[in-house]
Order: sequence, then C-alpha cells, then structure tokens
Amino acid sequence: MKHNDHRVLLCSVLLACNVLGLQAQSQRTGATIRRVSIVGAATVGAGQVRDWLALKGTRFDMKLIEERSLLALRRLQDRGLIFAQFDSVQHSYSPDSSAVELTFFLEEGARPQVGEFRIIGLDSLGGQPPLKFRTRIGQHFDSANLESDIELLLRAFESSGYPFCAIQVKRLEFTGEGLAVELEVSPGPKVVVGEIEVVGNQQTRERVVLRELPFRAGALYNESQVRKIRPALLKLGFFKWVNPPRIEMREDGLGRLVIEVAEGNQNRFDGILGYNPASAATDAFVSGLLDIRLGNLFGTGRQAAAHWERRTKETQAFRVLYTEPWIGGQPVSGSFGFRQLIQDTSYVEREIELNAELRLNQRLFLSAGVSSRSISPDSLGALRLGVVPSTSFDLRTGFTFDTVDEPLNPSRGVKYQTSFQWSRKNIEGISGDATFNQKRISIDFEHYFSLFRWQVVAIALHGREITTGEDVVSLVDQYRFGGTRTLRGYREEQFRGSRIAWSNMEYRFLLGPRSRFFAFFDVGYFFREQRHSELGKQVVDSAKLGYGVGLRLQTRLGLVGIDYGLGEGDSFSNGKVHIGLTNEF
Repeated sequence: MKHNDHRVLLCSVLLACNVLGLQAQSQRTGATIRRVSIVGAATVGAGQVRDWLALKGTRFDMKLIEERSLLALRRLQDRGLIFAQFDSVQHSYSPDSSAVELTFFLEEGARPQVGEFRIIGLDSLGGQPPLKFRTRIGQHFDSANLESDIELLLRAFESSGYPFCAIQVKRLEFTGEGLAVELEVSPGPKVVVGEIEVVGNQQTRERVVLRELPFRAGALYNESQVRKIRPALLKLGFFKWVNPPRIEMREDGLGRLVIEVAEGNQNRFDGILGYNPASAATDAFVSGLLDIRLGNLFGTGRQAAAHWERRTKETQAFRVLYTEPWIGGQPVSGSFGFRQLIQDTSYVEREIELNAELRLNQRLFLSAGVSSRSISPDSLGALRLGVVPSTSFDLRTGFTFDTVDEPLNPSRGVKYQTSFQWSRKNIEGISGDATFNQKRISIDFEHYFSLFRWQVVAIALHGREITTGEDVVSLVDQYRFGGTRTLRGYREEQFRGSRIAWSNMEYRFLLGPRSRFFAFFDVGYFFREQRHSELGKQVVDSAKLGYGVGLRLQTRLGLVGIDYGLGEGDSFSNGKVHIGLTNEF
C-alpha cells in the first residue's frame, strides 16, 4: 500500500546558453521557431527527440529552449542513454527575421551494460524473486525497465502480506564490469486483516458491501485482491465514489482495512421520446419509452424494474422484473418477470420468466432461465396474417464477459454476451394441434477504446437467429429491429426477420464524466422466408444503413440525450429525432 518514489536519477544535467551555442545578443525578439532538426539521434530517432522538445511554433526564447532540452535529456536517460548531451545548437533566421530554424547536434554517448544486479532482503519471499525482471546482467541498462522491476517487486511483496514494503536503490555505480545495480527491500510486518470497516454507507447495509469483497476478515493481506475492491463496489451502482482501501495496524498486531464510500442516487428513470415523420405508408407519430429501476431496495441490494414502450403507433410493450441477489449467501442472483406485448392489431404475447445468474468473478457471469409464452391473435391477425394461438416452453443458458469501466459513458473495456435458447412450441390449429422445436442464438459484442485524449471509439456488433421445425418461421417468432436502440435513422421495429444482425459505430468526444458528443454510423441486415401463393416460399433479405449525430449532456434534470438519424434516401427533413432523459434519484 505504501509506494515510494523510486525514480532513478542517474546524473544531473545543467545546460547553459553558451553550451547550446546561443548568445543573448543573437536572440531577436518576436521570432517564431519554424523548424527543428535533430542530428545524431541514432537510437531513439530524430522524430522522438523533436517531439520531446516540442519547440516548433513557439516563440524563440533561450530559457524555454534550455528547459525543453533538459526534459529531452532526461527522457534519453530513461532510455539508457545516460551520457547523452547536446553539443551545440545552430540557428538561422528568415530574411525578415520573423522565423528561425534550429538544428540540435546530439551526442548520445555509450549505453552502459549491467555488470552486476543484486537484490537484498528477499528472505520473506523465500530468497528468490518470483518474477522475471527486465534488468539483466549483460544487457544495456534502462532506467525505465528498472522502475518497472521495482514496481513488480513491490506488488509481489504486497500480494504476499507485506503492505508496508519499501524498496530503494542502494547502489548504482560504474565498475570494471559495467554498471552495478543493487536494490534493498524493507518488507515491514506481515499483516493479517483482522477487521474490515466500511465508512460512509448510510442506506446500504454493511453486509451488502462485505459480501462483494474478494476476501474476508482473517485472511492474509493481498494487494492484488484489494485493488479489485474499488471497481467491484462501483459496478454495483450504489456509490458515486469509492476511495482506494487503506490498511491500518491495530494495537493487537492485526490489520484494519478501511473502505470509504459515498452513496449516490440508487434508482434510475429513463425516458425517450421519438418523432417519426410521415412517409408514403404511415402518418407522423411519436414513439416513447419509460424505464424505472429501483436499484437498492431497503439497502439490501434487491432490485425491481418496470418498462413501458410504445414502439409504433399501435404497438406497446410492458415488463416488470424483480431480482434477489446472493441467494443462500452465494454469488447467485435470481429474478422473476412478466412481459406483455401488444403487436399492432395482430396479436398479444404474454411471457412469465424465471432467471438465475452465477457470478464466477468480477468479469464473468453464467446465466440460465426458463419461461412460458402464449400468443393470442385477434381476428385481423388470424385472417390476414395467419397468426394462430400457441404456447411455448423455453429453456435458455448463456454467459457474459464484462470489463467495461463505466456503464453510462465508458471509455475502455469489452462486453460480450451470448445465449442459447431451446423452445417447445405447441400450435392450436383448426385441424388439430401441432408441436415443433425451436432454437435461438444471440450474440452481443461491445468494444470501447481511446485513440486520443477525451476521444473514444465505440464499436458494437449484434446478431440473432431462430430456426424452427415449421415450414417457415412465423411472424410472431421473428425478430424485430430498427430505431433508437438498434438501427438509428429508421422507425422503431421497422424491419423483421428470422436472422438479423446490426452494428453500431460511434466516434465520441467526451465532454465530461457522463457527457459526450458523437457521430454514428449503423449497418443492419435481415433475412426471412415467407409463404407465397405461387412460389411456395419467398426469401426476403436486405441491408440498411443509418447515420447521424447525438449528444449526451449532464444537467440538473439528469442526463439529457438527443439523437438525429437519417436512413437510406432520407432528406434532412425526414430525419428521426429521439430525445431521452436519464435521471437518478
């Protein structure tokens, strides 16, 4: 837990103006450095040294040149060029003296080799380091490698019960065999965690926090496990911040691990309004979504959620879900839910579901579930679309791998989900009942990474497929997609198929912890077979593109979202606008 500043200062470099070849009387006020050239940078490259100097475009100032030269030399020392120096700097002015070109002459010097490498104080680890160090006898010395080795050695001691370990460079000198490097380890006391104290939890019960920890009181201190505590607690969604845990010593010689937290708003409200302009086939209408999640009922970690959605003019969906965490004191959560879908004027679908999820670690989850579904067509759906009454019994399993750092505005990480479902479907027909087997598979992949500071690339890939023993996959079993959460630039559930896929690509400019502006490009595909009076079967498939811009802005009301999307062939006035609000309370 106690980390020392173990940067290695190999030599002290002091540059004077005459060493750089610059005379005070030769400086002309107001000149701008137009070009910087480096001569002699054979090891790291001229471009790297030029980047470290960062002088191009600045005002010609001897003090600034001296400061940047010192910084560049220290960077060269970190790369093992401890004898590097700038022999001189030439400068030449433009005819009007408004610009100046600089040429630095670098002498890299010899790179010393490691002639001796010793570590004192390894008795607590059995006398031998459990790691493979980068610093090795006979290789060129690199101070950055030595710093990395010291950090790895610190973590090895801290993960073996020594949180107060300290390491210092005891010896660093030249000998006849090369550079002698000697480290000295002061491990400190071996600590058993006798107590874990949670500070700052007002509503959340302490046992709810303690059960999320990777170890219990009475265990040997392990820094690698302690590092997992903060992200694990933040992922619960109960706390707005969690300080890195700290270890204290009690009078009885045992350790006290203190975890400071601050509770945030644990319930969430999501609302989205979407405007769908008129087209040749439909009138303009407003779609909407309401999502309410109670995330920590009575401070026990229990959750309840309700969802309502108006997808099209005549389609509505409703769902309620209750989740019980840590059943039987194990990292297993169970949930019970009810869902109802009124699809146009065609049919009503109802489903009762029971799910379980096992957390193997902080990143990997296994899931299983069972559900019962029923389809009740109305007269129009039965006559025009051939929808018949049916019931289904479903079994499903899957897993999730999640390393995303922040759920609302992630900047790095991967999330992968896949599930498989087997169903037994019973159809009630006029000429008798029929039973068929169905199989469904779904895949969801999200990847977030940063190219530049405050800029994030988000890539998502999704796929769904259903196979059935029926002649064709019926209308009620097909997947529907399109709209704000799948393929933007199109109406909600505009497309359907027995096999669908879509990808979402965004380039995000982060405006704050939860705010961002982004441009998006979506691609979608659907495939289905349908009955045809003359052809028997007809294949329908197509690919669609959508694009646009969006904004997520943290305000006093909550997180406000605005998306504007265009589909293929849309003019600016036909764009789809979605306005959303996420509020925590």
